[in-house]
Amino acid sequence: MRTVHKGFTLIELVFVIALAAILAAVAYPMIFGGSSAVTVPVFAKKVQEDIRYAQSLALLRSNLDTPNATNPSFRYRIRFNVADASCPGSAQYTIVNNADNNATWGENPNGGGTVESARNPATGEAFFCVRMDTGDLDGFQISADFGGSVPGILEFDTMGTPYDSDGARLAASKTITITKGGVSSTVTVTPNTGMVVAQ
Repeated sequence: MRTVHKGFTLIELVFVIALAAILAAVAYPMIFGGSSAVTVPVFAKKVQEDIRYAQSLALLRSNLDTPNATNPSFRYRIRFNVADASCPGSAQYTIVNNADNNATWGENPNGGGTVESARNPATGEAFFCVRMDTGDLDGFQISADFGGSVPGILEFDTMGTPYDSDGARLAASKTITITKGGVSSTVTVTPNTGMVVAQ
């Protein structure tokens, strides 16, 4: 009677060790907070979608009765790198409105107890805040100048038309630059239609 020895061959052992090494190399950064999976083009696409979100919220207000020419609360703003107590950090952006029409945008809460912000669709939080000093977005920088006295503010009316912080319509296309580690992407906002394109 012949004895059969069961076990791994040398080739099988080498294959398993190699596979384990590859999996460990891929998993380590994700588990221990190494390099982020978010690339500059991916984040540029998110910025593009968030600008469209602000515009769509302003467009939804056109179904209401108060004339938008006399009530700026019917507009929404996306603010890049503008100091906000509800969104701490020097590198961040928010989407806000002026629901009580008192010229102070993004109150949390305002005098009527309302949070003057878009709701964050990703988390459900009442105040829309994207921080670039923590988590997967740590280290990203956004440069935006739409004109006006506060360059980082882009405002949309109920027709989706883009404006600067002073309420002047954009006269030319404006470019937002997203950078990290020497890599950059741009997002362009066109005048009149407010079309947003990430490149």
